[in-house]
Amino acid sequence: MDTYRRQTRSVIDRFLAHRVSFPDCIAALDANLADFMSRCKPEQLASVRALMLANNEIVMKEMERRGPP
Repeated sequence: MDTYRRQTRSVIDRFLAHRVSFPDCIAALDANLADFMSRCKPEQLASVRALMLANNEIVMKEMERRGPP
């Protein structure tokens, strides 16, 4: 779980620093999630869901802040 958290935080940090685009950010987050879910334990599902939703909120708020293209 810690590795997943670090990986997703890295992706989000790069997105916030404008080093990765929105579509690339979402693709990287999805890829990290898919990789983690392949070895996730059932008792980790609630934590993964909470982190996934928190990550999504960060990205969406940043997109809202940036405004329309």
